[in-house]
Amino acid sequence: MSVLDGILHSGTMDLGQLILLIIAIALVSVIFYISGAIVSGDWVVQAPYVLRIVIVSIFAVVAIPVFRNAMGEFDLGDLGLLFAFVLLILAVRFILVIELTVSDEWLASIVISLIGVVLIYIVDEVAMHLADIQMLSLF
Repeated sequence: MSVLDGILHSGTMDLGQLILLIIAIALVSVIFYISGAIVSGDWVVQAPYVLRIVIVSIFAVVAIPVFRNAMGEFDLGDLGLLFAFVLLILAVRFILVIELTVSDEWLASIVISLIGVVLIYIVDEVAMHLADIQMLSLF
């Protein structure tokens, strides 16, 4: 069961789901900070960049699973995952990469998204094996 499954199916959110959602956003924020720092080589952050990371993290944790599940409702299978990844690349490009010093912004967006998705998948698998919770239902 993912963080958003209970919210999407029951329509309400209890305190445990809210805490899990906040933890998921915080973890994804750290993941995107690490991804951006690896790509740009700059490990120093200013307040506007932190806000951009949080916005992309909220988008990744909340909006992308909704789009992915909507594509699944049309029986499009793995196309939903591809569409969610393209949405993530666009969000990273137009929200996050603007603050980074990189030579090719589109390439940086793709690499940040790919590193982010791999790290999100690793965190999700560790959470699934340790606590039997699918925290990050991104991919």
